[in-house]
Amino acid sequence: MDITEFHERSDQLFQDIEQQLDEYAEQYDTDIDYESHGNVIAITFENQSKIIINTQEPLLQIWMATRRQGYHFDFKDGDWLCSRSGVPFRQLFDESIKDQISH
Repeated sequence: MDITEFHERSDQLFQDIEQQLDEYAEQYDTDIDYESHGNVIAITFENQSKIIINTQEPLLQIWMATRRQGYHFDFKDGDWLCSRSGVPFRQLFDESIKDQISH
């Protein structure tokens, strides 16, 4: 993947995340605030816990930091996959949202 494709794919992921956050807030009946600045999305929950998602352009990766751990994602086979486990971003993001809300 070249840098142009990386930007296109990461921009699309960030747009998808922002749309999903409203759905999560409604689904879990909670407030979820977020700020997006360039290559970083900071998500804050009612309990003041956070998830930070950002691009790592030199590595062509997406990084996500949660209350439990950090993840690095590479774009492979048409999806952002965790570099350690191979689990898709959306699955780990969904699990992290549930975890953050429940604490």
